Amino acid sequence: MTVALTIRPKNLLAPPVRLDPAFDDPEAVVRLIAKGSPYKTLSAVHRNIGETSGGWFRNFWALGGKVVFDGAEPFFHNPRFIAAAKQSFKAGVIRPVAMMTNLNLPAAGLPHHQDLPFFRGAQNREVPSWMLAPMGYSGLFHDWAIPVASAITWFYDGEGGEFEYWPDGLDAPSRTERPPYDNCCVLADNEYMYHRVGPVGPEAEHSRYTDLGHDARLELMPDTHWQVTDAGKPFAQLDYGAVRMSVLWKGYCFRDEAEAAAYDDHSHDLTASLIADIFCEDLTARGLDVRKPDDFSSDPAWKEVITRVYTPPPAGEKAQ
Repeated sequence: MTVALTIRPKNLLAPPVRLDPAFDDPEAVVRLIAKGSPYKTLSAVHRNIGETSGGWFRNFWALGGKVVFDGAEPFFHNPRFIAAAKQSFKAGVIRPVAMMTNLNLPAAGLPHHQDLPFFRGAQNREVPSWMLAPMGYSGLFHDWAIPVASAITWFYDGEGGEFEYWPDGLDAPSRTERPPYDNCCVLADNEYMYHRVGPVGPEAEHSRYTDLGHDARLELMPDTHWQVTDAGKPFAQLDYGAVRMSVLWKGYCFRDEAEAAAYDDHSHDLTASLIADIFCEDLTARGLDVRKPDDFSSDPAWKEVITRVYTPPPAGEKAQ
């Protein structure tokens, strides 16, 4: 079996850094969020057919290190984020890799989780997004992991919507950031640090958007209220401040140019076949009878096993 050249130490959990302010021109950031309307659901953006949105909408400003949304260039290369990432990860080389907006309608709180990880040869382009989370929780693919800093900046002063995080592990006390949010940010190790979004909005509204369809849309209207459409028909209207807005930036963090060059050398990348082999070996060791899929991206039996077996531990317990 191929052995990767590890560029992320196993004992690394980079400490969070709080930034206030996050952007030099927050009004321009908010205008760019408005420009992104109408918004697609999270499930549509990540091509997770058949899944409901849960009232979560997203738009990418940058992907794969390249800006894909006009006007996002100065924010993608935010020097505050780069300096904080160097500090947190003790890194000499920072490569901005992705940036996105997240818009949350009123909803119940999310469980604690880690962000979708980045692995050499296996990212959201190479494997389905639902498979990346189990790859991270399994601990089986750490040797291919890429150190990634995540900077979350919030613009929201409504009810709920706190950000709870566990910088010292799930068996240690958590920390919480709460509204009113106005251009403040926490940069952290979200691929390895557990975190969650608390309930957003009034409790009576929490179940209203749970079953919004895959193709629902969220649009900012000329009078600045938000309109939700589902199946092409108006579903709901919300006041501007009722939607929790945040901007998420991610950057690769390498200790030096030599480590960055090791990443650029694709001879140690994961492949689809290697991923399946690693999972099958571990599942067999667990006493589970599994068959290596011909195409794991479209095999429902494989998805059921992987997403059932490899999940986050309960709060208060140590991760694997």
